[in-house]
Amino acid sequence: MTSKRTERLLKWDQEHIVHSRCGIGGNIGVITDKSHGIYFQDTEGKEYIDGASQLLCVNLGYGQREIIDAVYKEMDRLQYSMLFHGFSNIASIECGRKLSELVPEGLDHFNFTSGGSEGIDLTLRLARLYWSVKGRDKYKIISLYDSYHGVAGGGLAVVGSGRGGYGRGIIPLMPGFVHIPSYYCYRCMFGKEYRNCNVHCAQYLAEVIEKEGPENIAAFIAEPELGVGGMIAPPPGYWPKVREICDQYDILLIADEVMTGFGRTGKMFALEHWGIKPDIMIMAKGITSAYIPFGAVAFSGEIWETLKGRNLVSYTYAGHPVCAAAAIKAMEIYQRDKVVENAARVGKYALERLKRDFEPLPCVGGANGLGLMLGIEIVADKATKRPFDRKLNIMQRIQDSALEKGIFLRMADISSTPSDRIVFAPPLVITGEEVDKALDILFPIVATLKPS
Repeated sequence: MTSKRTERLLKWDQEHIVHSRCGIGGNIGVITDKSHGIYFQDTEGKEYIDGASQLLCVNLGYGQREIIDAVYKEMDRLQYSMLFHGFSNIASIECGRKLSELVPEGLDHFNFTSGGSEGIDLTLRLARLYWSVKGRDKYKIISLYDSYHGVAGGGLAVVGSGRGGYGRGIIPLMPGFVHIPSYYCYRCMFGKEYRNCNVHCAQYLAEVIEKEGPENIAAFIAEPELGVGGMIAPPPGYWPKVREICDQYDILLIADEVMTGFGRTGKMFALEHWGIKPDIMIMAKGITSAYIPFGAVAFSGEIWETLKGRNLVSYTYAGHPVCAAAAIKAMEIYQRDKVVENAARVGKYALERLKRDFEPLPCVGGANGLGLMLGIEIVADKATKRPFDRKLNIMQRIQDSALEKGIFLRMADISSTPSDRIVFAPPLVITGEEVDKALDILFPIVATLKPS
């Protein structure tokens, strides 16, 4: 029975506070109250395994005392300092230095933000300004269907107004954006099978560049592994081919590492899996383990030298010293505690179990992903890969059942090709035993699904 306190809170919340992906005027009846490790607790004292790091952002789990203390210490010393008009602060400088140790070599120039959406918007301006200063009118940005790049104006244009719905109702979106099929091999938009396709999804980028005119294309932007689109990893040859094409046509390669960064895929940054260095990289979420809002855009020395002396307007909270202090401490923990290595090791174990136990189930089309960024494909018919009828609300039922049994999971169902995927992306500090505990809850829920 829900307490009167919780009922009052829920009622006020429902009548006054907007919740993304829930509909204005709605909530799910859970108010989080406390947290520790990989768990959070609601106001009724019920504990949940965080099977999705909430928004794939609480990489270090909950209760990292050192980050909390670092925030308090910096707040006590310097509550705010802008990076406008040439001012700086110690924490933002030290944060930049620490980032320089972790990012791919050469990407040691930074513009700080409050999060991923700001980072995307700033990056689009950065890319277009770069070409403008070089005297070239390259302005178009190519991105992927099924991608996600935030919900600010630029990010929405990059994502588009397709099945995800993020741009619906507010179109027309910002012009100058071109979308191409993603590397979703299970549901290839070209109708091809991996290994016999010559990675056509990557090759197609070159075809579109030719059609649009290389002289018009400023950049190609993508997530190294699709996040909101379903935790979908690319085929091995995808990113090397994309880098080659961008070099061939003199186009900037932008990596959106907002979700994949800071160990999520078993590497500090996901493009390290293929030895690829982008020209621009966006970071957020895991940079502070979401303890406090922060983000960064890293870019190459070539871009820095080209834009030297130019004015790239940033944001009020760019380089906020308290946020920067949290990021410094989080990065220290990633390195010292070998969190990235744990994500690789435990993620490998989790994927092996998903393939062994879940893939044989009648309604599981497959499981894939990198590190602790895993997705489980749910289908109504394995032979045809047909998803369940939307009217059955299967994914919501899975999520509700899991939450009732003590695990929070996200569902991915926004790709341009109809599909349903369960997200398994817990905090990177999770143990093998905790993975088993989580999957032991999920398994019977998925096992009860019947083909239709």
